[in-house]
Amino acid sequence: MLNKSEISSIRNFNRDYTKLLGIMNKKVLNTPFSWTEGRVLLEISFNNDKTPIEVATNLDLDKSYTSRILNRFEKKGLISKSPSATDSRSVELSLTTEGQKMVKELDDRSDQQIKDLLANLSSTEQQQFFQSMATLDKLLFTRK
Repeated sequence: MLNKSEISSIRNFNRDYTKLLGIMNKKVLNTPFSWTEGRVLLEISFNNDKTPIEVATNLDLDKSYTSRILNRFEKKGLISKSPSATDSRSVELSLTTEGQKMVKELDDRSDQQIKDLLANLSSTEQQQFFQSMATLDKLLFTRK
């Protein structure tokens, strides 16, 4: 079991990394979206979520909050909703052309953010960073 000092170090890292990525900023990556809104848009694209409930569940978000975000996206022309072929109580989501452009912009800006973050590290240090992240991913998120 980790001691108090080790736990404190992990928490300090989390605060620093959160700040470094700009997660607490009102707008993510100089876009008109909050961090959560950006994640919802990317979730629809990357994971091919078809219903609002799938989006909310996959991101562990409140369903009402997710619904409000999706309604804003629909009004802005980023997504379209169509009746579900399998559940008459639900809708299926798809990105519009404008939504696809915004996803590409968010994706490109996210990639650039990581490139900028690692730019001052040597190739060896970048590989160490990558291996450390891969280890964290395996320890925390790989399901057995």
